[in-house]
Amino acid sequence: MCADQKSRGGFATDEGGATAVELALVLPALLTLLFGIYQFGWTQHTLSSIRYAMDSAARGLLIDPTLTQSQLQAAVTSRLDELAAAKTTVSLTKTDTANGRIATLSTRYVAEFGVPGLAAFKIPFDVTVTTALRATP
Repeated sequence: MCADQKSRGGFATDEGGATAVELALVLPALLTLLFGIYQFGWTQHTLSSIRYAMDSAARGLLIDPTLTQSQLQAAVTSRLDELAAAKTTVSLTKTDTANGRIATLSTRYVAEFGVPGLAAFKIPFDVTVTTALRATP
């Protein structure tokens, strides 16, 4: 040890524990970012699943135009996980036009986006699928 280090004192020049302090400063931001990315990905996955379920229900309606709203609701919720199925309600509207009948399926899903350390907020997603109905004899 040189004389200069002795005169300044050991505490001021000690670098032990610097890594722990840096980790304590960076870790909360890193975890918040990590959980935010996961939550965003889960929300997009759920929305994609709802779109797929609605498209499948519209194809089923195209094959069998006598399907009711409750049958379509059951078809959609059977393709979703429990959390999304509980928050999804399907509505069916049939419209007569000059070119035939058109069916519109719509649903609204409200995703709750919450990241630790940040305020939670809700994001509404509206999914609408329109299909032409074949003429029933």
